[in-house]
Amino acid sequence: MVRLIGINIDTKRLSGSEERLKEELEKFERLGFDCVEIPPAGLDVIFTGQIVHGRLNRITQVMKRSSLKFTVHGPDLVDLSSSRKEDLQILSATIDFASSIDALTVVYHCAWLGESAEKKRREIENLKRLCAKLEKTNVCLVVENTRQLIEQTLQVVTAVNHPQVKLLIDVGHLFLRVKGNEQKFLEQLSLGLSHAFELHVHDNFGKPVNHGKASLSGQIDFAYLYGLGDLHLPLGFGKIPFERVFELVRERFEGIIVLEINDLNRFERDIPETLEKLKVLSYAGGVQRA
Repeated sequence: MVRLIGINIDTKRLSGSEERLKEELEKFERLGFDCVEIPPAGLDVIFTGQIVHGRLNRITQVMKRSSLKFTVHGPDLVDLSSSRKEDLQILSATIDFASSIDALTVVYHCAWLGESAEKKRREIENLKRLCAKLEKTNVCLVVENTRQLIEQTLQVVTAVNHPQVKLLIDVGHLFLRVKGNEQKFLEQLSLGLSHAFELHVHDNFGKPVNHGKASLSGQIDFAYLYGLGDLHLPLGFGKIPFERVFELVRERFEGIIVLEINDLNRFERDIPETLEKLKVLSYAGGVQRA
């Protein structure tokens, strides 16, 4: 059962602006979203792994004026499989931030890619270190697949074995990971949905950036031309079979769905229609292609 439908506010769009935060919250509330995913890295509320309390107080006041619920997207670069102590400090501070705004979840990008037993062990142990902090809050830490198969991300979550550490499935990342192979995509989705507490949805063409066009990974304008990489398109613009995705979602999932659209210059006009598609898919099925 889909409990809430939300949308992200992208880190780069905020660029430290409290006014932009206010504008986007008001916009998404008007459009009819239930919740918004907030990036602390875009709000300058954490410096050197510590909460900036004066800044946090101002941000909290802005958010209290909204009737939306909140989730929090932890900084993308945090890597608990590394030996850097700063990563654990930053994610710990992110949980503090999330608790301060009564957020439901904190998103953490899984770092272990199946390559090193030591990295896997370190990531699991660092996640376990955060559990005592989580227990003092109502926050759930959700571990997101980045370049992993769902079965790999699920291994990490299962090993942590804590009720406040759960799986997040990023549908777009998974489609890229399997290079658009629909059968494998649906198999992996089926494997994880009953364990997931949050889904990220956005469209792409299932075409990872390859070595021949590696420079496109940092040049999104040209990546659209080639249909390559993690494009964060509105539903129906790419090739992800969302009708089949949501057949599984309606059967097996209970939690929050967050639409991730990073570029409002390109896609703001498409957001109302995409929200309606999500509502129909969540409860009935059917989506029109762009």
